[in-house]
Amino acid sequence: MQRSLRRHIERAVNKSWNADSTAYGVGMAGVLLLFPDDAFADAPTWHPGPGFENCLSYSWLRSNGDGTATAVVAGVGPKERPGRDGGEWTEEEVWTVTADEETLLNVSSLWDKPHRITWMLDEAGAQIHREAYATHPVAAVETYWENFEKTWGFQPHTLEYGTNPLGEGRRWLLLTGEAGYDNIPSEVDLLRVSTTLARIFNAKARVYSYDRARRDLRGPISRVPSALGLRPIIDALHTLARP
Repeated sequence: MQRSLRRHIERAVNKSWNADSTAYGVGMAGVLLLFPDDAFADAPTWHPGPGFENCLSYSWLRSNGDGTATAVVAGVGPKERPGRDGGEWTEEEVWTVTADEETLLNVSSLWDKPHRITWMLDEAGAQIHREAYATHPVAAVETYWENFEKTWGFQPHTLEYGTNPLGEGRRWLLLTGEAGYDNIPSEVDLLRVSTTLARIFNAKARVYSYDRARRDLRGPISRVPSALGLRPIIDALHTLARP
């Protein structure tokens, strides 16, 4: 596997390489790791229920078919508003709001700034249910992945701007390396990390070159993360390898 992956990464680097070493993306290659369904079988999960679309990591929306919609936003931080019990708001909450669909979409910014769900307090007719975040199942999910990232240096992704381009529920990780820089992880680092993670998590690896015309990586994931994202994974793998 390592030989094949090395060849593909070298080809990807060569496709974007040119004499102008100052051009953005020169020598960049990306490896997309696709994790199998059972790669994180011990991870807790939570979902608000049938019909809900995942907008961002902790916001969901469902059209109710009667002119109303329901939004769920987890981890809503304290505002200059009363708390759930009417007293001072000091702890994060989970909000479930049902309201006129057009109003809810215009006010709540679920795909951008979902914490604006609190603005629905000023909308007449909005039905708002507030729960403590600390004791909600979604808090256990976040804690698990925070601890996972401390150990491995990354969290696998499940969506890209609201919809998963790789299939519902598929977890993935996009890594990049850039040739020719002393202060940025290189294609050699990219190969080493990708091979190690693919072996440990039984992931499939796809390699993509950088398209200078599009200023983006080719492939289903449209954004280009910084190659510096390899650093915490490199450090984590080094720590895990210590006796």
